[in-house]
Amino acid sequence: MIKKVTGVFLIIVCVLALAGCDAGNVQVNTTDENHTEDGSNETVEKDTESKSQTEQKSIIENSDNLIYGETTLYRQVEMDKVCICVEPSVLRDYLSYYYIPEDQDQEWIQEFMDTLPSEGKPYTGMTKDMKETGWKIIWQDKFFLVLKGGYLYDLNSSGTDMEYLIEAPKLCDYIQIMLQENMDYDPFEPADIDNIVSAKLDVCGYLTGNEFYSQTITDEETLNKFEEWFSNAEYILGGADCGNQNACLELTLESGEKVCLSIATDSCPNFGINGIYYDYRPTSVWDNREFFDCFDEIGWEEGNF
Repeated sequence: MIKKVTGVFLIIVCVLALAGCDAGNVQVNTTDENHTEDGSNETVEKDTESKSQTEQKSIIENSDNLIYGETTLYRQVEMDKVCICVEPSVLRDYLSYYYIPEDQDQEWIQEFMDTLPSEGKPYTGMTKDMKETGWKIIWQDKFFLVLKGGYLYDLNSSGTDMEYLIEAPKLCDYIQIMLQENMDYDPFEPADIDNIVSAKLDVCGYLTGNEFYSQTITDEETLNKFEEWFSNAEYILGGADCGNQNACLELTLESGEKVCLSIATDSCPNFGINGIYYDYRPTSVWDNREFFDCFDEIGWEEGNF
C-alpha cells in the first residue's frame, strides 16, 4: 500500500539491508614454547583476533549486505557512526540499506551533526510542500528525512507538538555529492523520461514464486505507453513500501542515458527512483496489472496479482 502523509510524515519502517565482501584476518604473532625431542625450543605463530575485529569481520561478511557497484551497503547501522539510509533502484533483497561513510567523510559529518540544535521548534506544517532527496541520516537518537533545499526533518518528531526541522544546506550538499561520487546515487525527474528505445524488467519475488526472470521490450507501441505513464507520474510524499525492491525496470533512452525504476509488486501503480517515489496511474482507478502483462515471457504466478 502507498504511504502518504499530509502535514507530518508517516515514519516508514524500513527493512534495512547490507552487502558483503571478504576481509582478511588481522594477525598477531604470539609465541609458545614447545619442546622438541632434542630438548630445543620451537616458536609457534598463532593467529588471533580481538573481539572488535571479529565483530567487524562478521558485519562485512554478512550475506545480507549489498554490493552496489564498488560500494558495500550494509544491513545494520553502526551505532558509533553516521549512517545514510538509501534505496538504490536495483533488484535487491530489502527495501533499504545503509551507506556508512568512512575516514575523513565520517569525521567531517559527525563534527557537523554535533553542531545541530538538540531540540525542535513548534510545528508549522511547512514540510508538506517539500520534496525528499531519496536518502536519510541516522545519528545517535536522530532519524533525519532529508528534504530538497537543504532541510533536515527528524522523523522521531513526527506527530508531536515540537517539530524538528532545520536548514543545513552545507551538510546536505556534502552528503549528496559523496553519494553521487561513490555510488552514482542521483535523483532523476520522471518528466525527463523521453524517447525510450528499450525497457528491461528484472523481477524476483512473490509474483514469480521467488524465481528470477528478465525480459527486454523494444516494441515501439509498448514503449510509447511506458513513456506516457512514467513521464507524467506524480510525486508521492512519504515514499512507498510496496515490494519495490523485487522489480527493477531499466529504461534506455534515445540519448543513451539509462534510468532505473523500482516498480511496486503489489497492486499499487508506483515506482521509486533512488528512494523518491511516484504514482504513475493513467486513470484514477487503476492498478499495475496492465504494466506486468506487457512482459509475457516472465513466469508470473497465477493468483498472485
